[in-house]
Amino acid sequence: MVAFQNIRYVRKDSVSEVKIPAHSGESHKILEIFIDSPANNSYFDVIIGTKPVARIPVKYQDCLFVAPYTGSLRNVSIIGLLKELYGEELAFEADEDEDITLKFNATQGTVHVFYEVAEAGIDKTKLGRSQCDDYVLFAISTHTSAISASANYKFDKAIVPTGFPEIIDGFVIPSGRKFVLKALACGVTVSGSTGPTYMHLYDETFEFFDPETHVGISIENGKNMLTVDIKTLDIFRVEDYEFVPGHKITWTFDAVYDGTNTLAAESIYGMLIGLWTKP
Repeated sequence: MVAFQNIRYVRKDSVSEVKIPAHSGESHKILEIFIDSPANNSYFDVIIGTKPVARIPVKYQDCLFVAPYTGSLRNVSIIGLLKELYGEELAFEADEDEDITLKFNATQGTVHVFYEVAEAGIDKTKLGRSQCDDYVLFAISTHTSAISASANYKFDKAIVPTGFPEIIDGFVIPSGRKFVLKALACGVTVSGSTGPTYMHLYDETFEFFDPETHVGISIENGKNMLTVDIKTLDIFRVEDYEFVPGHKITWTFDAVYDGTNTLAAESIYGMLIGLWTKP
C-alpha cells in the first residue's frame, strides 16, 4: 500500500505543460491525471528526462481519454485505463536525475496530477521509463483529403512524437519490431449529413472484425462503435493481436457526402492503441 505521506498533488490552471522536477534521493511516479475542460483534438507527451515515452490523447471529437477531476468511474482516468490495457508494471516513473514533463499541444483548462515519491534507484528499463525499448503507442492518424465525395479515405497522416513509428495506411512493420494491438478508437464529427460510416483495418488481406463481407466496423456519428468515454471506462478493447515484421497495414474509412457540406481534412482521427515491441 502506498503511504499517504508519499503522495503529492499538483494543480495547474490554463496550462500547456506540467513538470515534476527531479530531486536528489527521490524517484517520482505518476499515479493519475485528470483534466477539467479538456481541449478538443489535443494530446500530451510524457517526457522522462529528455525522452518522450508516450503520446496520450486527451480528447478527439466524441472520444474522451482523460476524465475530469469529478465524475469518473472508480475515480480513475487515463493511468487507470493504461494499467488495464498494459498491466500494473507500466508506470510513468523517473529517477532522481530526471524530470517528468507532461507537454500538451493545446492549452487545457485545469490539469490535476497525483504522483508518488519513493526512494531513488528505479529500474529505468521497465515499460514507461526512460531506458525501455518498448513503447506505449497510441498510433493516432488522420486524413489529408477533405471529404467532398462519397468514397473511401485513407488514414494517411500520423500524429506521433519524433522517433515513434508512423503507423498509417500502407505502413509495413519493419524487421526487428512488432505492434501488439490492444484497443481501438475513432473520434468522428459531421458537417450536415456528411460524415464517416465504416472503418477498415487490414493485416495483409485479413480485415479485422469483418473478414467475410468487408463492410467494416461502424464509426457513424451517433453509432460509433469506437468511441471512448473514460468517465465510464468505455473503450473498444480487443484480445492482443500481433502485427508481425513484414506485414502491411491497410487503414481506411468510408464516408458519405451530402452534396453540400464538405468535411475538412483532419476532421476524423483513428487510433490503434497498443505496444511497440520486439518479436
